Amino acid sequence: MLYKATMIDLSNFVGVPEAAKRLGIHEESLRRLIRIGTIPATKIGGQWYIDKERLNLFAATYDRNTGKRVQII
Repeated sequence: MLYKATMIDLSNFVGVPEAAKRLGIHEESLRRLIRIGTIPATKIGGQWYIDKERLNLFAATYDRNTGKRVQII
């Protein structure tokens, strides 16, 4: 049986190192947030990738000092 290889467009995604840098947190802290479901991510080939738009929305409400999301009224 032959399998057709599918190319995945990662231009709208960022990896953990770049996302952690944008948020100003350690990479392992970001991986923890991904594992507990605080920030949605997709695992491709053993690496986590985060949609750029979702990262921007998350970053707008995340306080890296407290590790919590800011309440917006």
